[in-house]
Amino acid sequence: MFPFGKIIVTILMLIPQAVLHPIFWVIIALVAAQYSRAARIEANVYGKAGETLISRVLTSILLGVIGGFFASLILILVGVTVTRAGVSFILPIAVILMLIDQRFLCFSYAGGLVSLSSLIFGWPEVGVTDIMILVAVLHLVEGLLIRFTGSQGALPLYMKTQEGQVVGGFVLQKFWPMPIISMLLVTPPASELHSVAGGLITMPDWWPLIKPGIVPPEGHELLFAMFLIPAALGYGDFAIARSPEERSARTARDLLVFSLVLLGLALASIPFPPIQWIAAIFAPVGHELVIASGRRGEIVGPPLFSTNPRGLVVLDVVPDSPAANVGFKSRDLIISINGRQIRSPEELRTAFGAYVPWYYIEAERFRTDGTKERFSRSISGTVERIGLIPSPSPDDDAHAKVPMASLEGPLVRWIRKIRS
Repeated sequence: MFPFGKIIVTILMLIPQAVLHPIFWVIIALVAAQYSRAARIEANVYGKAGETLISRVLTSILLGVIGGFFASLILILVGVTVTRAGVSFILPIAVILMLIDQRFLCFSYAGGLVSLSSLIFGWPEVGVTDIMILVAVLHLVEGLLIRFTGSQGALPLYMKTQEGQVVGGFVLQKFWPMPIISMLLVTPPASELHSVAGGLITMPDWWPLIKPGIVPPEGHELLFAMFLIPAALGYGDFAIARSPEERSARTARDLLVFSLVLLGLALASIPFPPIQWIAAIFAPVGHELVIASGRRGEIVGPPLFSTNPRGLVVLDVVPDSPAANVGFKSRDLIISINGRQIRSPEELRTAFGAYVPWYYIEAERFRTDGTKERFSRSISGTVERIGLIPSPSPDDDAHAKVPMASLEGPLVRWIRKIRS
């Protein structure tokens, strides 16, 4: 029987060591810098940041620790080792690929390249199955984190499409520092085993699923040692044809399907090694298809937050604002204010600039079943800021461009600059 209890206790005892690991603090500092930048943008859009920097970072660490725990448990259950997974090769290649485009900072691309090189040239000597399981498990955890938290803190912006149209949209960004407990193959002298016997965990005969294929020197024993690896996961996306909740849910679904298929291929390659070729090709190609499919859905689909002849679509609502307190939500359609029709952000600003005791707002909302709900709300005319962020007019300035499938990394930009 697999000793789940002892493994879980050991993982929980090792995870706190992340506090003492300098690389983990570097990762936290990078995450804090990203969230600090997002908070500054929020302050410009909303007038204030929706959540404190400390709260964002602590939440990310907590979720990363939970995700790292489950990732560690799966990797140990299967028997993946850092030695066979070729992490020392994958990490630098991932960094180099990031210079071509930020989306390539992912183990699916670097892991696929390392695996194919090993299969074709015999170098580096790594376990392709180990690499594929590692990639699949990390994306499985990433998909679950995106599913439950990916839409939180979505940042509303005016975005310019490839056709030059300015539409409302959201940028979704999440980062999770993640301590992962992995295993390393060690071959201590048999004479030293008595000194560590109390810390050894007896594993069943079928474990590990992936046999190491290493014969220890004479007088030595082969052991698996667990230790901490600081890691991180990140999620970057945009939504213009779907709401942030719908966009993150679809991305999570696609990633979970990708990770489960890859995990199935990797496990199938244990008894049937030729399947390693399929898994190694599927890792980068499948991940690229997930990204391309998601982006195409946002670009081809009609934008949710653009001009509407019947009224003005609400892009977002400032948290804890008067508009939020009376129940306004993103995607609501403002019909009129104090009987005056509203069709543009300028008309909205003019209506709220009038000195009146109350603002009587008529609006419309789509229910989940597709029907429309007409409603009205009253807001005091003494408030300084209502809290409604409108969709843009065609002549409004854009904050950003809609991300395309082209390569936009620093190395590519440098090459383009030289050519121009």
